[in-house]
Amino acid sequence: MVTSAPSRRFPVLVGAACLIAACVLAGLGVAVAHYLSAPAGHSMAGMTAAEALARGRADLPRQPLLGSALVTAWQLDAVAVAFVVLLAAWYLTSVALVPLRSPGAGWPWPRTASFLAGLAVCVVATNGSIAVYDQVLFSAHMIGHLALVMLAPALLMAGRPLTLAVAASRRPERLRRVLAGRSFALVTAAPVGFACYTVVVVGSHLTGAMDVIMRNTWAGQVEHLVYLLVGSQFFVLITGNEPLRWRLSVPARWLLLALAMAVDTFTGIVLLQGTQAVGMRPDPALAVDALSDTRTGGAIMWFGGDALMAGIMIVLVVGWLRRAGPASAGGWLDEARRSALAEHSVASGRDRTGDVPVDLDEDDAARASYNAWLASLERKP
Repeated sequence: MVTSAPSRRFPVLVGAACLIAACVLAGLGVAVAHYLSAPAGHSMAGMTAAEALARGRADLPRQPLLGSALVTAWQLDAVAVAFVVLLAAWYLTSVALVPLRSPGAGWPWPRTASFLAGLAVCVVATNGSIAVYDQVLFSAHMIGHLALVMLAPALLMAGRPLTLAVAASRRPERLRRVLAGRSFALVTAAPVGFACYTVVVVGSHLTGAMDVIMRNTWAGQVEHLVYLLVGSQFFVLITGNEPLRWRLSVPARWLLLALAMAVDTFTGIVLLQGTQAVGMRPDPALAVDALSDTRTGGAIMWFGGDALMAGIMIVLVVGWLRRAGPASAGGWLDEARRSALAEHSVASGRDRTGDVPVDLDEDDAARASYNAWLASLERKP
């Protein structure tokens, strides 16, 4: 299911990756158990509006999100915008350098479109209405969470940024060695990637960390960056075919996505059925019940997260079906037909000398033998 460049250190890397993943997940389990066993009402969600405003910003939104504010409410996150602009400039510059490094070569525009779409998602998630209401409504925060840990990383990694870096580099072989080196191999191993994704999703929501994130702007900034980095670490194995040591087969990618869906489902259900509200900054103008909004966020995590993962699965299936057989043979269905024809025909795809391949569709003996086999199937009771 997983292939790797030949290396004597392969078993050591696999063992190290599994050990790190096991230790991280064990620590997470202890933290979650401690949080869930704590008495209800320990969070700061019960603060009065005056206390919340005294602790936080004075420019909290004053109208419901599901209205005109959904498209008109914006803020400027200068750090996020600068980060996005730098990434876009690097990517577009690298695209322009590809023909110079390899005359006659080009960069597929769908990859560029995918990468820029991922950056656009980052801008909306950190500057749009869901960012304005990020610390006021947990449901809005959850939408931004899904955008930054799932949607944006999937689009960014589908843009193949590491492959582009190699193609635009002056020393591509040196960069390939770095990307296929032991450090990258350990960080991008499937067990480590899945463990990090689990820690970020479960750890930020079911350990009490979200109470701190929702009340502190700086903690929210760190959360956004961590979500994007860990999401990219996970989806580089799913949507990208980058020059890394690990290459997952399509079934292995489905399995990894299914495990991630289980993590999203578990987190969403716990929040949906919980009795403890996340510590938000309530605004009396919104008239939002903190516990109800926490449960709404759990529902968004459950259904929204699983829907995004299922959509990525479908994209993987479609791409796999397109690559399953040569285009000249009419795709994977025609390839399957030709395989059955070769298996049940006397010609077996060779000419009379047995050396030169022939087209079975043009071989009368092969067609006759195959039709006889089909007729024998119809005569069987």
